[in-house]
Formats: sequence, C-alpha cells, structure tokens
Amino acid sequence: MLPKPELLSEPLLEFGDDRQSQDPKQGITIGGFFSTSNKTHRSEIHYALLGTQHGIEKAQEWIKQFEGTIEASDSPVKIKLGGKITDGQVVDYDDDESLLFGKNPLGDELADEEEIKDDEGSESTEAEEVFKNKRLNPDFPGFNKESVFQCAFINDEANNKAVRETRIQEILTEPDRTLFDRTVAICDLYREAYVDLLENSLSLPNICFIVIPSTVFKKLSSIPFKGNLFFNLRRYLKAQLISLPNAIPVQIILEDTILGKKKSMQDLSMQAWNFVVANYYKNVGTPWTLTLKDKHTCFIGISFHKVLNAENNLVRSSIAQAFNYEGKGIVFIGKMFKWDADEHNTPAPHLSYDYAKELIQDIVQKYKKFNQNVAPNRVVIHKTTDFWNSATHPDYAEVEGLKDGIRAALDEHVNIDLVTVKSSSIKLLRRRGKYPVMRGTLLPLDRQTGVLYTTGYVPYYETFPGQHIPHPLEISIFEGESTLRRVADEIMALTKLNFNNCNFFDSLPITLRFAQKVGEIIQYAEEDATLPDKYYFYM
Repeated sequence: MLPKPELLSEPLLEFGDDRQSQDPKQGITIGGFFSTSNKTHRSEIHYALLGTQHGIEKAQEWIKQFEGTIEASDSPVKIKLGGKITDGQVVDYDDDESLLFGKNPLGDELADEEEIKDDEGSESTEAEEVFKNKRLNPDFPGFNKESVFQCAFINDEANNKAVRETRIQEILTEPDRTLFDRTVAICDLYREAYVDLLENSLSLPNICFIVIPSTVFKKLSSIPFKGNLFFNLRRYLKAQLISLPNAIPVQIILEDTILGKKKSMQDLSMQAWNFVVANYYKNVGTPWTLTLKDKHTCFIGISFHKVLNAENNLVRSSIAQAFNYEGKGIVFIGKMFKWDADEHNTPAPHLSYDYAKELIQDIVQKYKKFNQNVAPNRVVIHKTTDFWNSATHPDYAEVEGLKDGIRAALDEHVNIDLVTVKSSSIKLLRRRGKYPVMRGTLLPLDRQTGVLYTTGYVPYYETFPGQHIPHPLEISIFEGESTLRRVADEIMALTKLNFNNCNFFDSLPITLRFAQKVGEIIQYAEEDATLPDKYYFYM
C-alpha cells in the first residue's frame, strides 16, 4: 500500500501583548515585538557607521527613511528561500555572498532549473495579484518609539569613523599589489576604524554598520584564491572584526543597496522590515517566539563545512548551533579534521566518539549557562549526515559519543532525539493547479522516515512566494521517543526563526540554516582567534 501524504498545520508565532499569528509582519503589526511583553525590550538601538564620508552620509539618509511609514509597491514579490544539504554541507544558492567555490556546488541541477511559472490558461485578476503581494509585502509602519515597534535607531555621530576614500582608490590602483593584497589592505582600513571605535568610544554603540563602496565591491567582492576556490571580502572582513576583544555585532551594507542600485533590489518596505527585525535581534531583542508546548527543549544542529585552505579538499570542520524556543542561539565550532571520501566510501563526514562527545558536551554546557542556567529536559539533534554507531563503524561511534556527552552535561534522564535532515531525492507533484505542493506536506515513508516540504504553496498568501521549485527535506529519526509528526512539526516551526529577515518561513530549520554562513566566516579567522559564541554575530 502506497503511503499517503498528510498536511501539517502552519505553526503559530507569539508576539507582544500575547498576540499570535502565522505571519511575522502581521504579528508585529498587531502585537509588536515579543520582548515588549517579557520585560527584555530595549527602546533604542544605538549604531555607529564606518565608511567613506559619502557612504556614511548616504547610510544615515537610508536608515532615516525607516522612521516613517513606507507604502509597499504593487510589484510582484518573490522571496529567496533556496537552501539544500549536499554531502553534509548546507548550500544556500540564493546567497549572493556565498562565492566560496568556483563552480556551482549543487552541480548542473540548479543551473538548468527554471523558475516557477503559472500553467497556461491560469489567470489571476490584477486585483487578486495586488492582494497577494500586499499580504506578502505589507506597508511598513515606521520604526520609531511611538509606532508598534516602540523602538528607534539612534546614531551618535561621534562614533562614526570615516575611511579615507583617497586611500581606498590608491590601494585599488597600485600596480604592484595583487587582488588578494588589495582586498586585505582595504579590509585593514576598516579594521583600524573598528578598533578605534572599540577602544576610544565614550559610549559604545550596540551595533556597527559598515558601508562598502561600489568600486571596492565590484573589483574585490570575490577573487580567485586557490584552484577553484574564491576569497570573499565580506566574510574575511567580518571574521577579522568579530574576533577582536570586546567586539560588537556588525552588519555590512553595500553602497549600491543604500543608493538603490543593487540588482534584484527588494522593495523599500521589504528592506525596512528585514533590516529592523535583524538589528533588533542583534540588539538582544526577541522579535517573536515559537508557541511550542514544550519550552524546555534544546534544539541543536550539527553540520560540516569544507575548509578554504585545505589541500585535496580533505579538511572539514563541524559547526554546532543550539537554540531555544525564543530563537536565542549559540554557536560552537569544532576542531578541524580530515575526511577522505574515497577511504570511507562516502563524501559525507562523520565524527569519532571522542570528537562527538566533546563537541556536544561543550555546547550543551554553554547552552545551559546561556539559558539562564535552566537545563533542558530534552535535546533534539538535527544532523546533516546519517548517524553512525559503534556496531557498524567502530572508529566513528558518534551516536554513543553524542549521547554520553549530553548525559555527562545534564543527567541520565534527559530525553534525546537523533534526527537526520537532508535534501530529499523524492519529489511530489500535484495533479492539477498552477502551484507546487503545499508547505507542510509530509509523506511518511515508515514510522521513522518521511519527506517534508518546508517550502511550497502557502494558503495565507494564496500563492507560492519562492523563486525556485521547492526542494523537500528527508527527515529520519535514528533514535528517540518522539514521533515523526512531532519532529516534523518542530522542524516546520524552526523554519520560522530566521531573524535575518521578516519572512513567513525559510527552507531550512534555524538549527541548520546559517551553518554555511558560520562556516564561511570562521575559516577566515586567524588560527588562534577567539570567536564569539552568540549566533547573532554571524548573521
């Protein structure tokens, strides 16, 4: 008998004033940020600007716009939701910053894939389309203390640090410098300005916005490095800054963005929604939370990334990210190790017993301290590769290592779910209609394994808001007491905790979503660097 798909309910989020909604924008509009209800709200976000004099001035004007109401346009809106898991590595094919590898890490599949198009003969009226877009991209209510946000951006101009434009041009045009030398030299200019801010500010801001000139980005954003690898300016710069003592969160802004010249530009209202939510979160605020009944579960994602300077592409590093139901997260970076795909007959990396135990014990202990010393009664691990145990792979007894590490950090009675999350090769098709299957569609293959669509048609929007054909996830419970439905429900909920934007959902749960970004940043840090463990530093 063929398995029957089922449809999971769209998870609700909680906002201020005990309001609940599926949609972050609607929830904020009717209730405000969740932090306004739990006494953690901050009514001001103090920021500094680093850039050329021209860049600083234009950035101030750009941010000033967000104080007032911004009417959304009626133009069609498509959201970037692309993310796949390949050989244990998270690959974001919608992230224009992620140019680590010279060739497309997803192979030819993506290059040949067409965007979603309506069936012939399927027509919507202009009024219907405007309604759909207005739900997807509603008017922005204005970021100020009197609005529903109850918060405002404050810029103390004494904290702004100018980088000399003439010096940038000298570096860009000096004939004896290689592209690599130019990239490092320009990043050094920003690093000096950032150090000046940290060491000499009378009142340190909450966050630092760094404006990169168009001329720099066009010439040096991603340069050839080794073989088919590329060196990414923004990743390198962020790694150099956040690893400094007493670092504050940074956000890199392109000059083309604030001037409205960036290709595939978002509508200004959408820019405002995303910008204020991301920076409110970086200011230790909680925009919204999950409405899970069990609020004492620790969700941990374990993934892997390739190291930039690896010879023969053998060196890997693990990334563990832990989150609570409020979306508060920490990051733990494991030691580098070698993984030979030919020797182990799989390109997907695995962990030894000692490595797995140390990795998980450290992050659970950090999580407990981070979570106001409240220990979780359940730990769920989302891993991007299959789980190996001592019975089948004696040298890679990661299952025993993970379980022993969790119990050593907590106690013997903690509940543990070990869940593999990978991109699925199984696709579901609708027999009729102009849209793909609905988000939340779950096809159980057996009691422990299922195919879950975290992207797809959304009834709330009456459309599919993504740019590419949805890629479902394969979820497999290796060990644990939880049912497949519960695990799938939680993964659906965790796709709504990407505070880097104000989207309805993401393609991957937050436990894995930023693994690629974290991995790409940390490999640019110095070997002896002390990197922050707060997740928002890597956003």
